[in-house]
Amino acid sequence: MRNYDIVATLPSNGKEVFKVRSQGTDYILKVYSDEQSADKEVGFVTKVAMTGYAPKVVEREGNRALFEYIEGDNFNDVFRLATMTDDTQTMEMLASRLSIFLQMMYSFSDCVMKKIDFNNFLVKDGRVIGVDFSGVDDGMPYEDLASAIVFALCNSVGEYYSCFPFVQKLLECFKLSMMDVINEVKLKLENASKKMKESIDVEILIDSLANFDEKGVDWRKLI
Repeated sequence: MRNYDIVATLPSNGKEVFKVRSQGTDYILKVYSDEQSADKEVGFVTKVAMTGYAPKVVEREGNRALFEYIEGDNFNDVFRLATMTDDTQTMEMLASRLSIFLQMMYSFSDCVMKKIDFNNFLVKDGRVIGVDFSGVDDGMPYEDLASAIVFALCNSVGEYYSCFPFVQKLLECFKLSMMDVINEVKLKLENASKKMKESIDVEILIDSLANFDEKGVDWRKLI
C-alpha cells in the first residue's frame, strides 16, 4: 500500500477510519478488525461504486483499505439544520435523494443498509452517497425505511414534528403508508430509546404515528 500521512481521525464504529494524504491527494483509510470484515465492505463498495453512489476502492492490503475521498456535505448536518429552520424544501429533497439511494441499493444487490445513520451519507451535487457499508446485509426495503424514520425522529432539532416533511416525503417516495412500517418503527424506536440519554415515550409516539395520514401526525399528543 502507498505511503501516506494521516490528516484526521474520523468517528466510526467497529473500525478505525482516517483521512489521509498521499502525494497531494486525499483518501479515506479504513482499518478493519479482521480481513473478513474488510472483504465484506470492500467487496460491496466495489460494486456500488460503479453506480456512482459510493467511493471507489483505490487499493486493499490485508485488513486495510484505501478509498476515494469525496468532498460533500454530511447528510445529518444538512438534515438537522433543515429541521432547525423549518426548511421543508431541503427536508423533502433529502428524503427524495435518500429514497433513490436505498431503492438503488436493493434493486442492485438485494441488500439493505439494515441500520440507517445519517452520518454515514454525504450530499454532493444533489445526490446522496453512502460512505459506510459495513452493516449491509440481506433484508427488505421497509427495514431501511423504518430505520430512517426513527433516526429522523430521534435526531431532528426541536420537537419530533420538526422532521414531519422529511418523513412524509420518504413514505411517499416508497409508495407506502406509515401503517405499512409501524411495527418495524416501534421496534426500532424501543431499541433507540434504550441508548438515548433522554427516554422516548414510545407508546405515545407510536399512537400518533399510527394516525399518520395526508394531514400528518397529530403532534399535539407529543407536546
